[in-house]
Amino acid sequence: MTIQSENLTVKYLNKSKILKLDPFMLYLQVIPVGDTTAKPINCIVVHHALTLFYQLKPNAKLALYGHYNSRHQFVITKFMVQSAVQTLAS
Repeated sequence: MTIQSENLTVKYLNKSKILKLDPFMLYLQVIPVGDTTAKPINCIVVHHALTLFYQLKPNAKLALYGHYNSRHQFVITKFMVQSAVQTLAS
């Protein structure tokens, strides 16, 4: 069985939960950018989850790369958080 990877551009819905501490596993809920009628997407991240947890701000825009698991949760393998220029410069 081949895993089909996807790219998503999404907006963080300010809903997250720490599922496990060792290894650090994070759950978050996002919605596709520009699609106001879309259902929220449930995401799970393990690899670099603490970094993502630190970088998340309310209503942040994210670029995600990963795949869907058998429970139809999006498993994030790579991510990028869009941040303001002032944040990067400080």
